[in-house]
Amino acid sequence: MNPAPTNQSEAFAVTAEGTADLTREQTRAARFVAPSRGVRYPLTTSDVRQARAAAALLGSRVGAVLCGTSAAMHFELPVPPWIGLAPLDSDAVIAVPSGGAHPDRRGVVGRRLVLRECDVTVHAGLATTTPARTWLDCAGVIPLEHLVAMGDVILRRQLATPEELADIVAWARRRRGVINARRALPLLDPAAESPGESLTRAHLLLGGVPRPVCNRDIYHWGIWIARVDLCWLEYRVIVEYDGAVHLEEGQRRRDAARRNQLQEAGWLVITFTADDMRQPWLMVAQVKRALASRTPR
Repeated sequence: MNPAPTNQSEAFAVTAEGTADLTREQTRAARFVAPSRGVRYPLTTSDVRQARAAAALLGSRVGAVLCGTSAAMHFELPVPPWIGLAPLDSDAVIAVPSGGAHPDRRGVVGRRLVLRECDVTVHAGLATTTPARTWLDCAGVIPLEHLVAMGDVILRRQLATPEELADIVAWARRRRGVINARRALPLLDPAAESPGESLTRAHLLLGGVPRPVCNRDIYHWGIWIARVDLCWLEYRVIVEYDGAVHLEEGQRRRDAARRNQLQEAGWLVITFTADDMRQPWLMVAQVKRALASRTPR
C-alpha cells in the first residue's frame, strides 16, 4: 500500500490487527467510513472527496497517483458540472505505471498509464499527476470547450506554462485525448478570469468567430467605464457572461447602469448566461451578426 498521506483528510490504513491506536473492532465503529477494503476515514471529516481520494491511494500499491478528473478536482480546476456535482462518494480515478497491477477495488476507477517522473507531483499531501499531465488525461474524457476552460485556469494560476502544455501534447502523440488537447491548445488564454467566460469564448472560436480580447478595461474620454469579459475592439462589440443566478437588487442596478454607459460610449453589448450554453450555435450566430453590423474602426 501507499504510505499514509500528510494532508488533513485523516484517511488511514487498517491491518488484521487494526492500527497503532485502534483495535480491529474499533476501526469498524460507526464513526468511521470504509470506502473500500483496508482503509477508513472519519465520518466527520470536513472534505469527503479529499478523504476518499486519500483512502483510494492508501489502498493502492506504491506508485499509484490521482489522475484525470480526480486530480483536476484535487487541484480545484474547473470540470464539467456532471462531474463536479457528482455524489461525494463517487469513485476516485487512480493510475499506476504501465505494466503494473490494475488498481481494482471498490471506490476506485483504475487506469494504467505511462507515467514519466516529470508527470508526477505531490499536492496537498497526495500523490497526483501534474497539472499539465492532468489536463492531457482529462482531454480524453471531457468536451473540448471544458478542456479550454481548464487550460485557461492552469495558465492563469501558473500551474503550468504554455510551453509545458505544448510539450506534453507533443509527447502524447497517439495517446488518448491528444487530438482534443491539440485542438484546445491554441484556444487557451491566461487572461480569462472565469470558467463561464472561457466556455463562452471557446464556443465562439469553435464556431468561427474572430478571437476576442479577454478582460479589457474600457475607457471613454479618459474615464474608466468597465472591465469587460470579451471584446472586439475594432468593431466595438462586447460579450459578457452572466453566471449569477440570483443577484441582489443593488448589483442588478449597477450592471444595468454599466451596460448603459457602454452603449452610450458606442459599444454594442451582448450578454450570455448558462442557459445559452445549451445552444452555442445561436450564440455564434448572434455574435457574427453583431460583428457584421458594425464598421471596423
